[in-house]
Amino acid sequence: MANLVTQEMETSWLYGVDFPLHHAQVHLLETIKSQEGVNVSELARHLGMTSGAVSQVTKKLLDKGLIETYKKPGNRKEVFSRLTALGEMVCRGHQRHHENMLSALREFMNRLNVNETQVVLDFLDAVNAGIEKVFDNAKNTA
Repeated sequence: MANLVTQEMETSWLYGVDFPLHHAQVHLLETIKSQEGVNVSELARHLGMTSGAVSQVTKKLLDKGLIETYKKPGNRKEVFSRLTALGEMVCRGHQRHHENMLSALREFMNRLNVNETQVVLDFLDAVNAGIEKVFDNAKNTA
């Protein structure tokens, strides 16, 4: 299951446009949309990336026409980004992508009885707890 999630995140998808986009590109688009009016440093902090990495991805999004940059009046130093119509289209396509994945899960869960549902939920809780433990151990040894 973890391998499939990793593979999904490493795969480039079309998201309603005719060119593939990487996970980092789409999630930066989503963040620009949800955190409107923030600069590169704030985007980086929000995404847990370096400012340099955000700048590199931003350049690719600009080149593809998914975002545009602007400066606020009275602030010549900071550069901000906003989605273009094409960027909005990608965000809608990304949302559909997630809805399709969740739909398959919902269909499966709807076929289960109460006891089977509880077994699946208990299993997912155990997996989640195990992953959290690995992250906690990694943080404590770093």
